[in-house]
Amino acid sequence: MAIPCESSITHVQVFARGARVTRRVVPGAAPAEGEVTLVLDGLPVLAAPGSFRVSLPADAPGRALVLVRSSLVVPATGSALGRSLEAVREIERKIRRIDRHAGVTQRRRDAVADTRLDPGHRARRAPDHPRSVVPRTRETLAAHAMLGALATDLDARLDALHRERHDLARALERARTQASQARSSELVGAAHPTRRVLITVRGDGPLPHLELTYAVDAARWWPVYTLRIRDHARAATWISEALVAQRSGEDWRDARLELSTANMLFDARLPTLPSLRFGRAQPPLKRSFRPPPAGVDAMFGGFDRAFGALPAPPPTPPPMMPAWALDELGAEAAAELDLDDERFEDATRGAVEGAGGADHGALIRSRMAAPAAAMAPGMVPPPQSMRSAVPAPKSAGLFASARAFGMGGGPLADEAQSPPEPIFEPSDAWLDYDGLTMGAPDGPRRGRLGRDGGDAWKAQRDAAVRALEASPAGVYDPMVSRGMFDYRYRAEGLVEVPSDGLTHRVPLGAGDATPTVRWRVIACESADVFREVELRNPFDAPLLAGPVDVYVDGGLLVVASIQHIDRGGTLRVGMGVDERLRAARNVRAKEDTAGLLGGDTVIDHTVSIELSSALGSPALVELIDRLPVTDEKHVEVTPKGAHPEPERFTQAERGAAVRGGLRWEVIVPAGGRSTVEFSYRLTIPSKNEIVGGNRRG
Repeated sequence: MAIPCESSITHVQVFARGARVTRRVVPGAAPAEGEVTLVLDGLPVLAAPGSFRVSLPADAPGRALVLVRSSLVVPATGSALGRSLEAVREIERKIRRIDRHAGVTQRRRDAVADTRLDPGHRARRAPDHPRSVVPRTRETLAAHAMLGALATDLDARLDALHRERHDLARALERARTQASQARSSELVGAAHPTRRVLITVRGDGPLPHLELTYAVDAARWWPVYTLRIRDHARAATWISEALVAQRSGEDWRDARLELSTANMLFDARLPTLPSLRFGRAQPPLKRSFRPPPAGVDAMFGGFDRAFGALPAPPPTPPPMMPAWALDELGAEAAAELDLDDERFEDATRGAVEGAGGADHGALIRSRMAAPAAAMAPGMVPPPQSMRSAVPAPKSAGLFASARAFGMGGGPLADEAQSPPEPIFEPSDAWLDYDGLTMGAPDGPRRGRLGRDGGDAWKAQRDAAVRALEASPAGVYDPMVSRGMFDYRYRAEGLVEVPSDGLTHRVPLGAGDATPTVRWRVIACESADVFREVELRNPFDAPLLAGPVDVYVDGGLLVVASIQHIDRGGTLRVGMGVDERLRAARNVRAKEDTAGLLGGDTVIDHTVSIELSSALGSPALVELIDRLPVTDEKHVEVTPKGAHPEPERFTQAERGAAVRGGLRWEVIVPAGGRSTVEFSYRLTIPSKNEIVGGNRRG
């Protein structure tokens, strides 16, 4: 018993690559007792065929899942294109029609321009003579005026066609832009292909609903952040968001969304580890492949008796004229009669048949289909992994070779002369039964499975994935910045992500943080004092690398980027130069001699740094300076002291270590000053001098 079902998306989990969609399936009618089959239509064609999974609810203990099958449904009638694509096709059809008109008109204009008038002057005769120069000249001038009027008319027609084509080209660009940004529901028509899932359930008792999950490849996400600092840097709010894009063929409406940095696995089965044994050789493990049974063609005896053997196609007669002449003839006829594409093809066919020749369209189609006809209709070449153990003899013919590869044989094959089918072992790719299709009863591969049915849909899925490979500007791939562990982020509330390939901003959460305002100055480089805000990660999950928009009291300050920040980690955000704090650095140097007989030159340096504040509250300033360093064995740098005492600064956390760095944390009073001093001695041989001067302040 088949029962149609309704379904809706309830949950979507987007991985680093791809997504897993969960649907709630509700049977349309109360399922009867015993074994029933639930039919679910309208699923996206880009869903992975082997990823469908069904789970039964906990309140249906009397039911058991038997089988889950998926198939492709292609409607026989209707249009598979939506309004957006139909608009693009219509404009393209008009442009091709205008190009044909313009081509015919341009050829006529060239013919008029190449026309040369010859009055045919002869010997001098009387004006009233029939072959006199006067009437011939009068006729030549009249013909010249007629050609001029015709050329003017053709130029006007060409100009109008060019203007119309220019307008259509701009309209085509707009239509293509709208189609590229349209949803999947707007790109497909009523007859677009879909997937059907059949769920077989056995048992007794009520069955309120089921959960169906499947995987799609064309889905990506990237983290983005917003930092809002308010109340003069006394409070701050972290806002975590994500850019989500997908082209799965269906819109995710009113669904719970989870984002994960993990990889999506389609098959989580444990690998089979071969055992190592010493002794006699063991037989190979049995595989799930079974050779095709004998007498497959006998199953189609009734079909052959009902429809009869298909006759061989008649030989195609040669065309009566070359193809380019037929094309030009048809193009001129279409341009003259103002026909569209369909009527142009009919007019061309009628013109050729009326001339006593064959159907031009049929000739072209037969010429293009000649290589395929040489392999028999519906036949596909066998893969390299399916080598026959016993090659078929040359006298067996084409169908015997196809039968030797397990690809069937039609009613046209000679059963008396064909050799027995050998047993072969296909590659693992042929064990993917979700990608195999059964041959048609009127084809040579009838009754046998083949892999030529899903290539088109696989190419369509690959194209949808390639459309999302380019990351938006300024964002970072979560697969690169996730680190050694994977994390999961949940969106707030229900979200809607259309299937248009564009990025949609999805909120993930917000957290309050208490900022710590600090000032930093590198006195040996600049007198500017920079203000910074130090924040702690307020979330239970790490912050991945991504762009962050920093707002201060409602105004956008800067757009920066952050790297991976673990749970409990801190972040410093630069807020620019603070003009209310200034630093002044002064150096005093005193040169003298030392050592036996004055053999060395010593230069004592005293560095004084004064910090002045115009703030209304005390400020904690991080002051950074450095001592000179040397790798010369005859040059010596000796620290003599500092007030207050500094700590070593290596800058190792930034990945660019420095030597001789000094760091102070100085509290500058409100409207006051603070001073830092340190001194060192530079000793060099008296006969030497440092390049640029001995003073190193």
